[in-house]
Amino acid sequence: MTEWFPSEQWLERYREQLNANERYAADSEGWGVDFDGDFLFVVQNLPLEETTVGDLPDDLVDPLVGELETLDDDELAALRASATDDFAARLDGEGHDTFVGTMLATPLDDVPAEVWPGLRAYFPDELDDLLGQLEAYVDDGTAVVHVALEDGECQAIDLLADPDGVETGFELRGRYPVWKELIEGADVIESVMSRDMQFDGSVTTVLEYDDAAAEMGDTAGETPARYLF
Repeated sequence: MTEWFPSEQWLERYREQLNANERYAADSEGWGVDFDGDFLFVVQNLPLEETTVGDLPDDLVDPLVGELETLDDDELAALRASATDDFAARLDGEGHDTFVGTMLATPLDDVPAEVWPGLRAYFPDELDDLLGQLEAYVDDGTAVVHVALEDGECQAIDLLADPDGVETGFELRGRYPVWKELIEGADVIESVMSRDMQFDGSVTTVLEYDDAAAEMGDTAGETPARYLF
């Protein structure tokens, strides 16, 4: 599957590349030893309310449209008959074009409530998986990633369904567009100093490992990424 950001697939690819980075391993030696070196990366303002299914990249959406457009009239009628009340209320007409257009106009924030199992069965696996991740891990436009770091190794990196149940030594928080800028090469220290991102934790400790922080940023920039938004 493509490494869409933010997704479990991208995060795992990033972890693999960080652990293969010998400079990071050397520069972060001792990090997290005798102190909690884990991070929460908080990605805010994910535009789920403003983004519709049809706004997603074409290679995610086009296979779904193709599947629905090939339904015969009886199959389409049966699918319409099983629609959720909210989806049915937005249908304004008959035929494939109206049905597909209504589906494409569904905001991502409304997909869990409006897209019923009969329709969801037509979603390609990759799109279905990504929408499932958004449903499971994004709350009020915010996704939280736990990054377990110790002595030169990223031991785990996970999207959290329940961030309140995790304690870490450090937290980096910022809007989704700023995280995109980091992945595209912006300097994380400069982003914090300019207040584009908020940092919680010992600044002194991080500055002692500023080369390791730079390597983490460089590795993110070298990790292949495509963007959902």
